[in-house]
Amino acid sequence: MHYQVTLVVVALIFIGGVIPDDSLNQNPGIVTRINQAGLDFIQENAIERLKEDIESETFDDISGTVSAVFFDVDYVVSNIRIAEFEVETSSLKLVPGVGLEFTISGGSVSLNDVNWSYEGGIFSDEGSFDTTVDGLDLDITLGIRKNEDGHPVLAPEGCSGDVGSGSIDLDSDSWLADLLSGSLEDVLTDTVNDQICDIITEQISEYSDEVLSGLNLKLEVDSYTEVDYSLISNPLFEESYMETAHKGEFYPIGQSDWEVPFSVPAIDTTGGLNKMVDIWISDYVINSRYYVLQELGILTYTITEDMLPSTLQYGLNARILGRVIPQLKRRYGKRPMEIVVTSTSPPTVEFSEDGATITEYADLDAYVVLEDTTRVNVFTIALTGHEQASVGVSYRNITLEMTSMSVDAELKHSEIGHLNTLMIQHVVDSYIKSSVLPCLNEIGKQGFPLPHIDFVAYVNPVVSLGKDYILLESDLDWEVHTHPHE
Repeated sequence: MHYQVTLVVVALIFIGGVIPDDSLNQNPGIVTRINQAGLDFIQENAIERLKEDIESETFDDISGTVSAVFFDVDYVVSNIRIAEFEVETSSLKLVPGVGLEFTISGGSVSLNDVNWSYEGGIFSDEGSFDTTVDGLDLDITLGIRKNEDGHPVLAPEGCSGDVGSGSIDLDSDSWLADLLSGSLEDVLTDTVNDQICDIITEQISEYSDEVLSGLNLKLEVDSYTEVDYSLISNPLFEESYMETAHKGEFYPIGQSDWEVPFSVPAIDTTGGLNKMVDIWISDYVINSRYYVLQELGILTYTITEDMLPSTLQYGLNARILGRVIPQLKRRYGKRPMEIVVTSTSPPTVEFSEDGATITEYADLDAYVVLEDTTRVNVFTIALTGHEQASVGVSYRNITLEMTSMSVDAELKHSEIGHLNTLMIQHVVDSYIKSSVLPCLNEIGKQGFPLPHIDFVAYVNPVVSLGKDYILLESDLDWEVHTHPHE
């Protein structure tokens, strides 16, 4: 039954997904970087969304006065609605120390069914026209900051642009219409030039709000704990990447003021940038959950015979265990037994280039169930479990596969006299070989969740390990049926 310590501790940790102020200068539990290839992916999809959304936008109505030979002519231009927005080239580039620069070159804005009317002297007329304003060039500076909740917020911080011109042909036989056409071309070009920045930056803000709202930064991973992926500082912009630093800490649900009594180790982030996005995950993230589960008293488990695999050599009653502990059979015959496994110290995980090492500590209390259903404690064994695991990624989860495992057993207390520790160790080893590793690997497949945006998938991810961290390098793509355009 001793193998259940390791199984229970790891199971409770991984079931459901195991996974500040700048002035505190704390180390992040998670660091992410996105390079130019990742920004190109974002830009290619964002420009298509922008082209779609901007087609429903309108410019302000225009009114004014032009002088004819003997009188003034008052005009109004309305329903200036964008029918089509085309872009020849666009880019999203890093601006070190500032943010991002979104550039549009060779754009055009097509306007259809624009209404016009004029009155002057005894003359008046009205109608509609189509036109295209070409030569649109824009440079938009985008800043990304963390808000008070640690959530990223994208805000356009500056926009400059220029447009060419568009020709207007008013469908009218009046000589005043011919006179007015030239004036309208100028004022319409000025209007587009004055307002196109506001229209596009508003669309960018709305689109980014939609995308960032799908970025899950606080996740409930089971009935007891939640993980906090909020930003601890504003993003950093370098020549080749944008970097974000995340808290990466578990709390009891609803208790974000919970204090974990150990610090976050510094992560060596000198590698990476071979794919669109890099994510460094400190072993602190998992260890903080271990600590919370330990403090909440969750890492305890009661095992009965009907819970054990039928393939195990040793069952859970006094007669069968009496083969290695004769006192049990002599004193309690065939009475059923229960095992209570309780973690005595928070489990720990340590990452290195060689893999993941997990260490657990627990007490195994063996009970005999008497005829009146009361339980009698017969012995207590202190167990220390050691596992080696390889780390992978499946969908949005980091996964573990146990490659080796051992449990050291030491008698702590006995009510039935001397116990043969070597025989107890044999039972433990038998359980490990027959069922523990397969069980742990099934649990490890569940893994723990990565920070992610709802409709973006990790593509061709590669996982490597270093001192105190996991590094995930991955490309990105939109998930089928969940693209934000839909």
